Amino acid sequence: MMKQLSLRYLLTLLLILVGKWGYAYTVDELFHNFRKAYESSQNFSADFEETTFRATKPSENGLTLAEVMALSPDTKSVAKGRLVFGKPDLLRKEYISQKDPDRTVQLIILDGEYSWSYTPMLEQVNKMKWNRSSRKELLPGIGASLEDVEKNYDMKLIPDEVVNKKGIYHIELTPKPHMLPEPVDGVPPPREILGVWIKTDEWLPVQFGYKSESHDGASISVIVSMTHIRRDQELNQDLFNFVVPDGVEVIDLSPDE
Repeated sequence: MMKQLSLRYLLTLLLILVGKWGYAYTVDELFHNFRKAYESSQNFSADFEETTFRATKPSENGLTLAEVMALSPDTKSVAKGRLVFGKPDLLRKEYISQKDPDRTVQLIILDGEYSWSYTPMLEQVNKMKWNRSSRKELLPGIGASLEDVEKNYDMKLIPDEVVNKKGIYHIELTPKPHMLPEPVDGVPPPREILGVWIKTDEWLPVQFGYKSESHDGASISVIVSMTHIRRDQELNQDLFNFVVPDGVEVIDLSPDE
């Protein structure tokens, strides 16, 4: 009788917890559903807010991507803009003036063959050959590849009661040893940790981020939050064609083949 009561009590408690917090997803379930929805989407566009945080103290270097977002405004910088992404490797990312949203302060375009970065104020364009073989499908906004994620990264679910209640889950991706570059002159390469925030209504990302940590304790973190997301729209392919403006200097940064 006592065992039956205990079992009934546990079942009741479980039902209460599920009703309070909803279904408890595993990281594998979350990523599988995200990947399935992402693969079925051909393009999307959104407004974005990009937060950058640079740390020089080891104590700050230990912060997670989510904790970076909670830092006071004087320790980070924020840029805003619009992006359009077409799979597998087309991207148009416009940074806009904080005072005049109709003025572009930087334009980045990936056309499938080259990446272009144009800064009107400097009258300068940086051009680079795009390595399509190593980046077949991108996380828009941060340029990381989605190819073979399970093989190349350790995945971890980062609990966050505030966003979890809104149906948003944060997956952290840490590169496995074979993904790290070789040391240069004995100096270990930076370690880059990726983050994806997934909303379970459509299983699409609402936020991306990365954190690059160097051996000396310095780090840089970037969070790209997206709003007004529009999926599978009719896109004019001219959006991904860059035309060099007259009188602008072009610097080719492509590596020698």
